Amino acid sequence: MSAKKQWIVPIAIPKEYSKEFRTAIGQTIVEFIRDRSDKSLDKNNKPFPKYTKQYMKSLDFRVSGKSKKVDLKLSGDMLAAIEVLSSKPGEIKIGFKKGIENDKAEGNIIGSYGKPKGSPSKARDFLGITKKDLENKILSQFPLDENQELNEEILRLAREGKDKQLNKLRAEDKDNAILISFAKDLYGK
Repeated sequence: MSAKKQWIVPIAIPKEYSKEFRTAIGQTIVEFIRDRSDKSLDKNNKPFPKYTKQYMKSLDFRVSGKSKKVDLKLSGDMLAAIEVLSSKPGEIKIGFKKGIENDKAEGNIIGSYGKPKGSPSKARDFLGITKKDLENKILSQFPLDENQELNEEILRLAREGKDKQLNKLRAEDKDNAILISFAKDLYGK
């Protein structure tokens, strides 16, 4: 059964963040959601409902090699498909493009799992972030200060994989080292 809608979550952030910062913040939020889901926690940091005993005894469960840990990772494709869909000053939108992973997300978020109606007792609403987590665990990594232009340049260089320029900035000012390491990790370079 196809999802009834495309799953998109708008996240409010301060308007002062540039496009480069919004991109990095959005990607950091997506990684945070994946990591939190791996710990079996929903968007409000509450444990996911456990699998039913009936489901754990089913052939589907045994054949898939699942454990009792509910982490939304049968194949890993659904969580890997979460992305930053758009941003504008003051807002980042994360979610799924229409398709099979969006359908899987809906099943988890509303607890429908292919059925026409959802079951709140089975729902595992993972898509989102609390205001406290956003402020303390995400935005705290992206301070708005007098170095914002330099910080944006570091993020851009890391995204583009320009190691020589990043190493030069690191050599010029050791305070840049932390952001450079973070940016390289963020962009996998």
